[in-house]
Amino acid sequence: MDDPYLGVRISGRAQPERIALTDGDSVQEELARFLNRQGPYAQMWIRLASGEYVRYDAIESIAPPQAP
Repeated sequence: MDDPYLGVRISGRAQPERIALTDGDSVQEELARFLNRQGPYAQMWIRLASGEYVRYDAIESIAPPQAP
C-alpha cells in the first residue's frame, strides 16, 4: 500500500507529483496546512515525495489522492 499523499500539479510538467503527508495527520489536516502555508509549507521550497524540492508558487493545484 502506498503512503498517504496529496497530489500536486506543477507548472510546466505534464505528470502530477506527490507530497507525502506528515505522520499522524489526515489528508484534510495536511491540505489545510498547505493552503494556510503552515508548518513545512511556510517555506518557499516544498519537498515532494520524490525528495525533489519545488517552489511553492510553481504548484498550480493540490488535491487529495484519487479513490481507486
